Amino acid sequence: MKQKYLILLCLIVLITILFFYFSSNGIDKRVKRIARLDRTIKIEQEKLNSAKVLNEQLQQVSKVIRNSISEKDLFTTEEANAFIKRLADLADKYKIAIYAMYPKPITTVSRRYAEHLYTMEINCTFVQMGQLLSDLESFDNIIRVKTLDVRPQTEDKKTFYDEQQETHYKVTLELSTYKIVKEA
Repeated sequence: MKQKYLILLCLIVLITILFFYFSSNGIDKRVKRIARLDRTIKIEQEKLNSAKVLNEQLQQVSKVIRNSISEKDLFTTEEANAFIKRLADLADKYKIAIYAMYPKPITTVSRRYAEHLYTMEINCTFVQMGQLLSDLESFDNIIRVKTLDVRPQTEDKKTFYDEQQETHYKVTLELSTYKIVKEA
């Protein structure tokens, strides 16, 4: 009888060992599969985040292009005045003194686009000029800086804002805005 109990006990121990062995193998396989799926999810999440960033950037480019497409081959007076007002507001935001600002429509041989030239003569520091150009970059227009002429401010001119005279420069800035003419 004792021998039967001993065999039963060995059989129970053997079954328990086999149970834990197969359970741990199954768990290890599932853990490895979960780790593989986690890596795949992480890679796909990074791709999704990159796609979201790219989508936002492309929407901004799309907005610029949509705002720049026109059926007219010239800028209207209202469009030119609105752009001048935006430039003036931007200069006022950074306390930049404007000496002159005038638009000039440009006619081109190729009628695929309309160009409008704006000339600004301002008095500012390099920091103010950098801020102006940085904000100018965020406009929803196709803008090209044709000329950026920076010269030391002469002493006979006075600034409109309270800044040190020696850090100011006379800046002549020529900008062109473009409209793409829609083909019929």
